[in-house]
Amino acid sequence: MKSLNVHRVNFFEPEPQAIRCLASDAHSSRLAVSRADASIEIWDMKQNPYLEKVIPGASTASVESLAWCKGRLFSTGLHGYVTEYDLSTLLPKNQLIVTSGCPVWCMSFNKQQSHLAIGNEDGHVILFEISNEDLYFDKKFNRQEGCILCLDWHNNGKIIVTGSLDAIRIWNVETGHAVNRIMLARANKNTPTVVWCISVLEDMTIVSGDSCGKTSFWDGNSGTLISSAGSQKEDILALTVSKNEDVIYTSGVDPTITMYMKSQNGAWVPSIKRNIHSHDVRALKLVGDFLVSGGDDCNLVFSKYPPKTTVKFFPFCSKPYAITSTHPSCIMLRYPNCIEVWSIGKLATENNNQPTNLLRIKPKENERIVCCSMSSNGSWLAYSSQHQIRLFNVAIDTKKVVSPTLNKVTLPDEVNSAATVLTFTADSSKLLLYSENKISIVNCSAVQSILEATIETDSDHVGHLSLMEVSPDSLHLACGTHSGKVVLYDLHTFKISSKLPSYKCQPTCLKFDPSSENLIVSYCDRKIVEYSLEKEAYTTWSKQEILYELQSSSYHPINSICFCLNNLYLQDENAIYIFDRETQDMPERKKTKVSKDYSIVKSANSFQTVAKYEHISSMHSLVDDLVIVQINLNRILECLPPPVFKKKYGT
Repeated sequence: MKSLNVHRVNFFEPEPQAIRCLASDAHSSRLAVSRADASIEIWDMKQNPYLEKVIPGASTASVESLAWCKGRLFSTGLHGYVTEYDLSTLLPKNQLIVTSGCPVWCMSFNKQQSHLAIGNEDGHVILFEISNEDLYFDKKFNRQEGCILCLDWHNNGKIIVTGSLDAIRIWNVETGHAVNRIMLARANKNTPTVVWCISVLEDMTIVSGDSCGKTSFWDGNSGTLISSAGSQKEDILALTVSKNEDVIYTSGVDPTITMYMKSQNGAWVPSIKRNIHSHDVRALKLVGDFLVSGGDDCNLVFSKYPPKTTVKFFPFCSKPYAITSTHPSCIMLRYPNCIEVWSIGKLATENNNQPTNLLRIKPKENERIVCCSMSSNGSWLAYSSQHQIRLFNVAIDTKKVVSPTLNKVTLPDEVNSAATVLTFTADSSKLLLYSENKISIVNCSAVQSILEATIETDSDHVGHLSLMEVSPDSLHLACGTHSGKVVLYDLHTFKISSKLPSYKCQPTCLKFDPSSENLIVSYCDRKIVEYSLEKEAYTTWSKQEILYELQSSSYHPINSICFCLNNLYLQDENAIYIFDRETQDMPERKKTKVSKDYSIVKSANSFQTVAKYEHISSMHSLVDDLVIVQINLNRILECLPPPVFKKKYGT
């Protein structure tokens, strides 16, 4: 393989956001993850975990609880609203105020998914009935002393248990009265015991985690304590129960995750302990075979045992947040609240070999950037927030690094106000944007943009688009959908030219081969295929044995695909995979050789894995160079609060 220059971009410094709560939906096989900035991540859990989309959070918003109901996502927080989201537009769909805007700490749907229970700061449990379109107020339970911090439904839908300060209450849903109250002991006379998390089992066993660091098991019929385990030294903030109710996990300020199992005599006993987080664990959820956990260290962790498996998803490494332009050689970095353009490569070399921040664009204060794109010649830049799309003409002086000239270009009135996917054609003459089941093609070669064409997409048969990639000759548009389909459009006729075979997983990356214009597709289970537009079929390269081994080698999806010096480069969070495209007919795979540099594993069939990089956000080609965008771990750690001190032996 030919050697090439590698530019490591380590000045991408997004602010990490702690994980607040988790919610899973068996109906759509999705996991919702809320962050401290009120953003909500939607993860596809059909196969390998994959970050499908991100609902941006408003600066004044708060998400304290999440809940799914038949594929619909709801949240609530300190603002006192229950919000339902439109997962296609990433905007709030409906908002319902709860008791005059009083802060809401918890909510949960019953097993029948007919009613939503909400616990608020005033000590009320409010019941709502759900319809196909909206929520309707049903009743308000009797007021209790103190706020309600957690609640759970019994499977029969007739009992709700709540946790608050010093007490656990059992409520009759039909009457709205508390039928029993369990008082908790205080570790300190002047400090109340806070029940942070609670769950009720089928046999009316109530499991609670409190601020004394105890996981307690109560008889819900008599209100007596069955057993209590003080395995944690600090607050228990989260617990989750398995589907069969035979395993319980708890964790909290002490990030040790403790598993409880039911013995033959019916007693709950602590079992395996896991230390996979460095800071407070605030949310736990069992999804399939995985225990999902998250907290103040910002990592979303999937773990299971046996076999012992831990998969960590580092923040800002599950999707690309950068785009490069070739002439001039620049890179655009997307943050939630701004866009930056930096000089790299030859442009940086001509100016003391130092990357320089050329441009910084910020939307309005209450807006968050959903997607962005930059043309290959660096002359055009576009971004979309939740509410509006902005297009700019950029003039960068390649002889000296000065502030570029930036001119705002008005988009045609027919273009929708916001978009979820943006991209430019290879010749930098057109902007393609996707919004509300429609692809708009805007000619931006002139000072005034003109709507050239519109392609209507059928979301019922094709699905909502998540990816768009234009061929090097700007004649074909490849679109990937959340439903696992890849569709090719002809940009002359603006009609579908071909469709790839449907797959059970959704695509994570699309890239055209500049030498043959074949389409390379990666799916979230790491399957890699090459599709010939001419033959309208998969190529023989797609059937290589090494691709099947690559598919099963990790849980992290392929985030980036690029071509450089006739080599194909694939990237996930922790490794880069290189295929020599000059050898199209690869021989049968031989024994793998490990070089003296153990970060590089070389294979005899023109394939190698480079594992010396960590926390890779994305990878790009820059003429004959490679650009790798990394997240600096030390800078992330500097933003985190100090972890709980644990005294170790000998210290």
